[in-house]
Amino acid sequence: MNIDLSKVPKWTYAVGALGIALLLFGTSLDSPGPPPKQETAQQTKEIHTDRMSISGYERLYEEKLAQVLNQIQGVADVTVMVNLESTEEIVLAENTNNQRTTTTENDKQGGTRTITAFNENKQLVMTKGSPDNPVVVRTIKPHVRGVLVVARGAEQPRVKAMILETVQRVLEVPAHRIAVEPKKAN
Repeated sequence: MNIDLSKVPKWTYAVGALGIALLLFGTSLDSPGPPPKQETAQQTKEIHTDRMSISGYERLYEEKLAQVLNQIQGVADVTVMVNLESTEEIVLAENTNNQRTTTTENDKQGGTRTITAFNENKQLVMTKGSPDNPVVVRTIKPHVRGVLVVARGAEQPRVKAMILETVQRVLEVPAHRIAVEPKKAN
């Protein structure tokens, strides 16, 4: 049986190449043991923990910052309010397997087609034990959205500047996100 390749629709070449690529690079279904635990790419990039709530982090930052600011000469009776964007973020280790297949086809009429298939497979790296846990690459501290400091002594420009600089350096917050106000007299 002879088939005239010039009469075969061009899209069938793409479907055939994709099928071959899947056969060559597809995962084996008869692998021993249970399949490895997999998560989607979005889930593995950044996972928010619930070890401490946002309000818990805010209270912790407020207490520590108030303690430090109360130690500055000319500053007294400090009240701090910190607003965070989120809790800490944990970045997990993952194995990434990228496969790229390029097929070039020439037909009888001189036309050339290039088909490129790209396959990316990501897998969490897990520790062995009971229970298995994902491997943590790094933990990112919560980002501070804004800070309000109310303190005695902040009415003096020099003291206010020291408070502002301290908050900027300690929390890595730009000056436009920090408000320093004097505390009213009782």
